[in-house]
Amino acid sequence: MKASELITRKSPVVIKVGSPVMDAVRLMAENNVGLVVIVDSPENKRVLGVISERDVIRALAKGVDVSKATVEQVGTMGNIVSVKYYDYITTVAQLMNERQVRHVVVVDDNNRVISVISIRDLLREKEVVNALAKIRPHPPVRE
Repeated sequence: MKASELITRKSPVVIKVGSPVMDAVRLMAENNVGLVVIVDSPENKRVLGVISERDVIRALAKGVDVSKATVEQVGTMGNIVSVKYYDYITTVAQLMNERQVRHVVVVDDNNRVISVISIRDLLREKEVVNALAKIRPHPPVRE
């Protein structure tokens, strides 16, 4: 199964670089998502970064005034966990595990965002859950 087969949204939730954090927070709430993709422009949709609920919480914990901050000041810029739309979902799951993230950005060959796959999307997929259920657990470690 390919990453493109897990896409549930017709269009990704994106925000233009330089936008206020509170606009990203509103988009998350309105669209019931935990991550918004930061792009160069809504037309181009070239991925520059992401801003997640966790990024906002970390900023608040550090005392950042999120009402005055921009998305690139709070979000993660560059080094984004992404896959191509034709990559296999095993690659998506592996990246989530290795990088300890809950979202993977799906891009085309020109690094334009197509969608975002969340861990929830993976767990909704019956094939993925069945494959995980068949994995033999490691024997207990004795110390």
